[in-house]
Amino acid sequence: MSTLTWLAAALVVVGAYPAYRFVRRSWRFRATWTVIAVVGGQILGLVLVILGVALLPRPDLVGIGWFVILLAATVVPLAIGDVVQSTHGRPVRVVLAGVAAAVTLAVVGVAAAPAFAQPVVAGRVIPVTPKTLADGYTMQVSIPPTASGFQARAAHLFVPPGWLRDPSGTRPVVEMMMGQPGAPTLGATLDALHSLGDDRLNQAPFVLVVDQLGAVDKNPPCADVPGGLLVTYLQKDVPAWIDANLPASRDRTERVIAGFSHGGECAAYLGASFPGTWGAVIDISGPDKPGEHLPALTAKKYFGGSQTAYEKTWPVNVLDGSDYPQPMIGIFVAGELDAHFRPQVEATATAAENAGWKVTYWAVPDAQHSQPTLTKGLATGYNQLIGSWLKTGATSAGERFLCAADQTSRSCGLTQAAAVGGTVAIVDLSALALFLIVALSLFFGRRGVALRRARPSLDD
Repeated sequence: MSTLTWLAAALVVVGAYPAYRFVRRSWRFRATWTVIAVVGGQILGLVLVILGVALLPRPDLVGIGWFVILLAATVVPLAIGDVVQSTHGRPVRVVLAGVAAAVTLAVVGVAAAPAFAQPVVAGRVIPVTPKTLADGYTMQVSIPPTASGFQARAAHLFVPPGWLRDPSGTRPVVEMMMGQPGAPTLGATLDALHSLGDDRLNQAPFVLVVDQLGAVDKNPPCADVPGGLLVTYLQKDVPAWIDANLPASRDRTERVIAGFSHGGECAAYLGASFPGTWGAVIDISGPDKPGEHLPALTAKKYFGGSQTAYEKTWPVNVLDGSDYPQPMIGIFVAGELDAHFRPQVEATATAAENAGWKVTYWAVPDAQHSQPTLTKGLATGYNQLIGSWLKTGATSAGERFLCAADQTSRSCGLTQAAAVGGTVAIVDLSALALFLIVALSLFFGRRGVALRRARPSLDD
C-alpha cells in the first residue's frame, strides 16, 4: 500500500474511539457539541485546502493527500468533541483525545509535505507553465573546469516535463557531445525526443549537451594531452557538476555518454575506458580514432609523435584490452550511405560486442553523415534506454492526480481540491440522510409500538 493509504488507515484507527462515542451520542440525540465540532472542523479543513491551493508552492503534488487532510479535519474535532462532552472528565479520554490530535497533526504534515517541493535545477527555480509542462525546459549552464582547466563553451541542459510534474525524485542523465565543427546545442535532442511522442518526452532523462571542442575551429583528441585535459573535463568535471546541480540518479546504469561524429568517437572511448561512470554509450557516426582524417599529424601534434600513445586512445583498442564485469549497453548508428564513417562505426560496434556489451547497431536507410542520421540515431537510443528505465522504475511520466498534463500547479491543485470538497460534501450529505432515515424509522417504529400498547386500554 502507498504511504498515504497507511496514513489514512492511521487516522481511522486514532479516530475510532471518538467516532464510536459520537455515534452513540447521536443515537441518543445528545451530540450537539460534537456535531458542531465535526462540521466546524470540516469547514476549517476546506478552508485550509483552499489556502493551500492559493499559497503553497506546488499544491498539485498533494494529490490524494487532500483527502487525508480533510479526514484529519474530521478526526480532530471528534477527539475535541469527545473531551467537551465527557462530563465526568475521565483522564483516559483526555489522553486518548490528545493522542488522536497529535497523530492527526503529524499526518497532516506528512500529507502536505509534497506541496513544498519546487523544481530547482542548478540553483534555478524552473517555471511551471503550460509550455514547460508540455515541452520541458531548456537552459544554458556553465560547468567549471575545476580538475581539468579545459576551457569549454557553455553547456545546454534539457529538463524533461515529466520531472517538472513531480520533482521529488531523480532522473537518469545523458551527457551528450555534438560534432566538429559545431556547438553544444539541444536542437537534435529536442527533435529526437519530440519525434518519439508525448509519453517518451515525459519520461525522458535530463540531457546535458557539453562542449568537448573549446571553440568552433578546434578539433582536440578525446584524450588528456598537453594543453587540453579533455578526458578529465568530461569524466570528472562534468559528472561532478551533475552530482552537485541536478536531481540525477547516481546509478551508473542510469548514466549515458553520447555523441555525434567527433562526439560519437569520444563517447565510445569514454564509455569503454570508464565503465564505472557510465552504463551506456550512444555513438552516432563516430570515427574509430581521434583525428582519423590526418592520423600522422594527430599523433605528432598531440602525442609527441608516439604512435603507441596515440593508439591507446582508439576505442577499438580500449575495448579489445578491457574486461567488463558490469553490464554495458552500446547503441551504434551510422548513415547507410555514409561510406566513410559507417565502416568505422561498425568496427567499434563489433569490438564492443566482442567485449561482452549488449550492442544495438543500425544503419539509417538512405542517410549520410548528416542531421537526419543524428536525429534518428538519438531517437533510437533514447527510445531503447527509456524503455529499459521504465522497467526498473528509474523514470516515470510524472502523472498528477486528476490533472491534465499541461495544467499549472494552481489550476491542478484547484481541480484536486474541488474533487475532494465535492466528495466530502457527498459523503456528509449521504451520512446525514442515512441518519435521518434511521432516526425517523426508529421514531415512527417506537410510536407505532406505543399506539399498539395503548389501544387495548382504550378498547376497555
